Amino acid sequence: MNGIALQVERQAGGIASAGENVIFDAIVYSFGDINYDTVTGVITFQEPGQYTINWWVATQSSPSSVAGAVFTLSSSQGDILEGNSPIKTGVVYGVGILEVISAPVTVSLANSSADDIFYPVQVPLKAALVVMQEDTTSAGPTGPTGPTGPTGANGVTGPTGPAGATGAVGATGPTGATGATGTVEPNPFDVYVQADAIGGDGSQANPFGTIQQGLAAVLPTGTVHILNGTYPVTATIAVNKANITLKGYPNTLLLLQGAVIALLVTGTGVTVDGLTITSDNPYAVEFIQLAGSNHKLINNYIYGPPQAGDSSTWVVNRGFVTQSNVTNLIVRSNIFYFLRQPAYLNPNSTGYIQNNVVYNTRGFVIDRAIFVLSGNSWGSPVNAVDIALLVGTITGPPYDPLSELSDNNSVASIQDSR
Repeated sequence: MNGIALQVERQAGGIASAGENVIFDAIVYSFGDINYDTVTGVITFQEPGQYTINWWVATQSSPSSVAGAVFTLSSSQGDILEGNSPIKTGVVYGVGILEVISAPVTVSLANSSADDIFYPVQVPLKAALVVMQEDTTSAGPTGPTGPTGPTGANGVTGPTGPAGATGAVGATGPTGATGATGTVEPNPFDVYVQADAIGGDGSQANPFGTIQQGLAAVLPTGTVHILNGTYPVTATIAVNKANITLKGYPNTLLLLQGAVIALLVTGTGVTVDGLTITSDNPYAVEFIQLAGSNHKLINNYIYGPPQAGDSSTWVVNRGFVTQSNVTNLIVRSNIFYFLRQPAYLNPNSTGYIQNNVVYNTRGFVIDRAIFVLSGNSWGSPVNAVDIALLVGTITGPPYDPLSELSDNNSVASIQDSR
């Protein structure tokens, strides 16, 4: 049967180790007798036929002293399809036709260079591979049309019968009772919250009274609309439904009233947009902690209460902190101030920090994380340090040369401890 197809992509960063398979972490499309193992990177063809395979891998760098990047597609029946580039930065392509003679046959794409190759951090998609089965069927010639048979004679139309008499009109029945007026059900993809509301159902006309109620009711991909008002936070609010949005409105304030993390964001694709978050006292915790992938912090105001003295003596309160498993985090168009630090970026977390305003803090702390910083600016009073690169953080892009990093972020002051 023709029509077998497979499309896989790699979105995660990291390293393509020498001699090891490229691991595609997302199956975009799969149809027919073909399987892909996201742990081993092995494709299994379950049906004989001819298959066209197209692939590419984006590369950033390699520790090899020899220039060039080579990736090879090989099969269990001995096929070798090689793609290479004379440089270690760019995109390596490959294309070929594989004939599966006796299924099953396995195929994998591996780094056949002499050393490891780093995937780039600047682009969201690192590699892709597409398999299409060739259409090998062919139809025979159409045979001649046979002669049309003779048309039969029309039968005789029968006589129309006489019309019957019209019956008497019956009496009109009594009018039924009017039914109860229906209600508009709340929409689980648009849930509304209003501070101090009581007995609500989450609709815009009758909102819930707490953010926790809104999060419990919203479905994945939906939005919790947090209307104006003050929302005291005394226990951590867990945000763990896929692809939901917390949308703040003018005069919406989350007020932390204890030494707890205000928002714990986990899972995939959560957006926190337009909130104002502060606390009644300086607490030695971050306002937001993130784990998982593809989250966004956009258009928020995050600040602590003023503290006396030099910022080095302040309670270590932070705007947000990443756990080590965070990937593709986007932090854009936020304002951070009156904090010890706007953010602490833990090892192996990745993403983009763009167009934020930071002042009266000690700046972004990068601890072996990989983030692209651009368009950020620093208000008055001047920060002690705008960007701090801790021991163990990578050299090279996206941090070096330091002069470009500074220029791309409004002449940022940089502390380099690598």
